[in-house]
Amino acid sequence: MVDQFTKRVGTVQRLGWYPIGSDPSIEMTNSWDKVTALGAVTDDGESFYCWTEDSLKTQHGLWLLKALQEEFGEELVVFLDRASYFYTRDLWEYVSGERATETVSDSSVACVRGEDLEVWYFPPKLPELNPVEGCWDRLQEWFKHRLVPDLSTLKHQIQRGLPTVEEPNIWNYLCP
Repeated sequence: MVDQFTKRVGTVQRLGWYPIGSDPSIEMTNSWDKVTALGAVTDDGESFYCWTEDSLKTQHGLWLLKALQEEFGEELVVFLDRASYFYTRDLWEYVSGERATETVSDSSVACVRGEDLEVWYFPPKLPELNPVEGCWDRLQEWFKHRLVPDLSTLKHQIQRGLPTVEEPNIWNYLCP
């Protein structure tokens, strides 16, 4: 199971309680700088995380599949969401060696099978089916009260925050 999490450099705005008549203010920073983490969880609880500063494109989806094969072995079944960088003919061609794909009744791609790699897609607009989504909730909680003033701090905080994420039991998602 694979998913992604993007965190930008900047201040997170939150409501708060202040004395009547006070005029609280904080310095706000915002930036286009960001880090997108890609994470994968296996059926036996192993995990794989990597990140990039770039906006995700098809090349990142292909790179991730190759990295997963290197990390976990040649024969894999990977579950992906339908983000544009995963749900693309170039990725399907990499997996199967051809641009043809298996479809379901609404003509959307459900699965792409290759010799040593299968990619299955979650139905659209149902992130609750992907157990990695919960990992990102925990990582978001890690950032809750942390100021991220620049890109190097963001990278450092992601490295510190990832070990706090507990990998979910994906069998609860696959076999309800």
